[in-house]
Amino acid sequence: MWDGMIQASLATLAFAALHSLLASLAVKRLAARVFGERNRNGLYRAFFVAQSLVAFAALVWFLDSLPAVELYRIEPPLLWLTYALQASALLYTTWAVAQVGAMRISGLSGVGRRMRGGPVPPEPEAQGPALDAEGLPRRAGPFAWSRHPLNMAPLVALWLWPTMTSTFLAFNLTTTVYLVVGSFHEEARLRAAYGDAYAAYQRSGVPFYLPWPTRRASRPTHTLTGTGGPTG
Repeated sequence: MWDGMIQASLATLAFAALHSLLASLAVKRLAARVFGERNRNGLYRAFFVAQSLVAFAALVWFLDSLPAVELYRIEPPLLWLTYALQASALLYTTWAVAQVGAMRISGLSGVGRRMRGGPVPPEPEAQGPALDAEGLPRRAGPFAWSRHPLNMAPLVALWLWPTMTSTFLAFNLTTTVYLVVGSFHEEARLRAAYGDAYAAYQRSGVPFYLPWPTRRASRPTHTLTGTGGPTG
């Protein structure tokens, strides 16, 4: 059991390291130098999402091959509550994706602009609230309850999985640490890229991670300098 848990943790860390490396500004700048700024802006996000899906599928296959011990199994009627909470987390994630734009967050809008030959704006840095017409972060929807709903909601579904095995527990623990620590790193990237506007959003009273209703603070007055918005 312990060997399987260690291997599960190491494999998850390897996936996280690849994900963070390809999301880094250094690699994006390298892609711009090698393939050109326009290709980087139009195609990199879609490539990043595609490789993430392939790498995650490989991780799931590897975890499934490891020896594991069943720790517990949720049975009805508690199982139905578990399913309801998981469905709520999925709807919350879908709501957040819809707010920032599914086409933009998947990279498909950049691919479309690149293929049509029109101007391609810079790829957005990290995941953050959508921008309004004035270029200010919209404190609305899921982003009024948590600054990182897309990093938080998946953990609800993972920890409420009806059957918990030793390898899945190792995966969950490693993933939780990665998503929480990664959210701190993501905030640093967003603040560096978009300056005072994102800093104002941080100070607006929206919780960092766990969702919680807050009173609406005064609207940020600084416009983000990035043209793509912090949604990638």
